[in-house]
Amino acid sequence: MPTLWLFDIEPHEQRYTSEWQVHLPMQLSQSMANNNRRQWKLGIISGCKTSGTLSPGAFMNFAETNFYKAVQIADFAAKVQAGQVKPSDRVLFADAWHPGVIHCKYMSELLGLGLTIDVMWHAGSYDPYDFLGRKVKDKAWSFNFERSIYEASSRNYFATKFHRDLFIKKINPRGSKRSRIVGWPMEYLPNLLKPYSCVHKTNTIVFPHRLSKEKQPKALQQLSKLLPGHKIVFAQSTQLSKPQYHQILGESVAVFSANQQETLGIGIYEGLLCGAVPIVPMRLSYEEMYSDWCYPSSWSRYPSRIGQSKSVFAAYIRAAILARNPTNVAMLAAKVGKQFFNGSALYAQVLR
Repeated sequence: MPTLWLFDIEPHEQRYTSEWQVHLPMQLSQSMANNNRRQWKLGIISGCKTSGTLSPGAFMNFAETNFYKAVQIADFAAKVQAGQVKPSDRVLFADAWHPGVIHCKYMSELLGLGLTIDVMWHAGSYDPYDFLGRKVKDKAWSFNFERSIYEASSRNYFATKFHRDLFIKKINPRGSKRSRIVGWPMEYLPNLLKPYSCVHKTNTIVFPHRLSKEKQPKALQQLSKLLPGHKIVFAQSTQLSKPQYHQILGESVAVFSANQQETLGIGIYEGLLCGAVPIVPMRLSYEEMYSDWCYPSSWSRYPSRIGQSKSVFAAYIRAAILARNPTNVAMLAAKVGKQFFNGSALYAQVLR
């Protein structure tokens, strides 16, 4: 019986990665149990204990992530050395931006293991608004690293078409045949957030994103003056636990985005599950997911435009909140969840 070796992502309480460390193995195991074509075992490759602190405005701790991934690489190499990794095994990286992909490919080819390597792309230097895209000045090395990861992998998974197209256009690999659009394995969220869907609403508008430049928190700050009677909450401005954050989502009537970069949008979906109406621009992954619910992209595309459009923008938000229909929001959440926040397509590919 072959083993699927899962390289997980380091868990952080403020990000969904803490949930993935619990739920992704469970969901993979359930899919394995239901797989009639082939029986699998699941092996988890985790790293070191994490501090819980993130680099300012970032998804991770830029130093600690290397420590975590180095421990994973050492653990897997030890298993290869001990003969625990077999030629029929498969490796799944929950984060494609991992040097371990190259290490696994190296061991696979030089030791004749013939491992199948699959990876999940979250972000990278190919995205000009991502931290890597902004901070890395000489893209020659980072683009080549990302291209190498893509080419070393049998399957490259993306949650949305927008993200896949962004990657392919910038990195220009040999072809897109190795890429798959599968949504993301977050089918645990409806049950997790169900208790918060019945919380009493308090006219709260939530900014669920990181407080980083490409997320444009200043947009909502500008608009707040024209939204009297509404409580504006920037989720990352305080160290909220997951239950505290979910409680605020439950109280909210709207979740807001003016993002210049978004390849999926988990915070907006979480808000939907709690009954909040989405306030999102007609661009990025939002256009793919919420086409009938988006406001004109020009209102928030650039900081200067926000000030020019703030009167009509604020009026739109007030109207959207006033027209909020819990049944319609729930139907939208179910539709978006089935297509973009469900791991069925991913598991079918990984366990092929």
